[in-house]
Amino acid sequence: MTDIKYIILDDDKSYSLLLQKTIETEFPELQHISTKDNTLEGLIDIQRQQPDLLFLDHYIDGLDGFDVLDLMKHLPKTIMISSEKVDTDKLAQYPNVIGFIEKPVSAEQLKKLLVKMS
Repeated sequence: MTDIKYIILDDDKSYSLLLQKTIETEFPELQHISTKDNTLEGLIDIQRQQPDLLFLDHYIDGLDGFDVLDLMKHLPKTIMISSEKVDTDKLAQYPNVIGFIEKPVSAEQLKKLLVKMS
């Protein structure tokens, strides 16, 4: 699992920082590109930076994660994150989504999903 670049798209800045620190500590081989707290900037950055992996908040500035998935042109592997349950049947309709993690994210949960990046 080398050279994986990722973006965090979450409007909770403190949570985004915690997620980034967890990834840096547990998965130092992953490269953080950026963190965005709104969908417009996030969508632009995804298109420009072409990450391999996206951590996507389920609810962000008036849209839900499914709206963001529908609007993306570049389709990185995506892990949806939320403090609430997500419709997993609907998630299954998006082939680039490799899973869902309920906040707060643990290193063990990340390990289980990051195996799918190989």
